[in-house]
Amino acid sequence: MMPLEALASGVPFVASDTGYFKMFSNEGQVGTVVPLEDAKSAANAIDTWLSDTDLLEQVSKLAPSFIAQHHSVEKEAAGIAKVYEGLWNGTGNG
Repeated sequence: MMPLEALASGVPFVASDTGYFKMFSNEGQVGTVVPLEDAKSAANAIDTWLSDTDLLEQVSKLAPSFIAQHHSVEKEAAGIAKVYEGLWNGTGNG
């Protein structure tokens, strides 16, 4: 997923409001989520990120640790395993 790859590389992202992108943005601290089909908002968000070198430097340090702590591959695998365990045990949710 593009936002996770960007953040793992220390780069903020701009994405449409779909899926879990808001959660990945850490409430706008490491990425910006804009309304669907709103190119103007996306362009403004990109301009905001690119025009503030101090903010970019801050995100380059914060983003990789945020992703590793909250959205690691290990956490994703554990969540999927919990769902399957729930299905196997008949509880439906782990």
